[in-house]
Amino acid sequence: MAPFSLPADTAFPADKAAILPAPLPTPSHGAGGSFSIACSTRINAPPLKCLDIVRRPADYPSWNPFCRLVKIDSQPPSTTSSPDQFHLGTVFTFDVHFNTSPNSKPSTKSQERVSILEDIVDPTSKKVIGHRIGWIQIGPQPDWMLKCERIQEFIEVEGADGKVTTEYRNWETFYGLLAVVVKLAAGEGVRKGFEGWMGGLKRKAEGGN
Repeated sequence: MAPFSLPADTAFPADKAAILPAPLPTPSHGAGGSFSIACSTRINAPPLKCLDIVRRPADYPSWNPFCRLVKIDSQPPSTTSSPDQFHLGTVFTFDVHFNTSPNSKPSTKSQERVSILEDIVDPTSKKVIGHRIGWIQIGPQPDWMLKCERIQEFIEVEGADGKVTTEYRNWETFYGLLAVVVKLAAGEGVRKGFEGWMGGLKRKAEGGN
């Protein structure tokens, strides 16, 4: 099976999140989604540092206004180290805040499973140029009614000063009959949440609060 990649001309909203005019495919669910929400930004830190922050949910309260608390429900049997990190197959539950103000209460909970955790390899040079992590929602409805997958990519880019920086790309695609209901009821909350997540990750990775 060919490695997953988006078309080379895929455009992401820069420094903001938006509902895209056309849905993007995801590694697990492919094409055919109802809608996608996406964002991107440049982070002045290496890709592996950014990925490491995302994989450490215990630190989320310090930087992530969208999903502040995470409970790891189970780890795959192959996990022999770092039980507090996300691994391929980790099942976890988010407290989701559509209102990202500091004192807001959780809007909902969402159980997820890490569906992909891999290097991004340049098809020509065969060199590792970044990293990808993604997760899919677990129920409570059957997939034909609603399913979704969120993907985050951390791609190495040389900064103006020659230092390694990260092009951060994030998107979630929703599928199924209920996707249009989710778009109307929660689309704006997810969009704002992605902006909060992206801004918090950038500050954390660049050494801020």
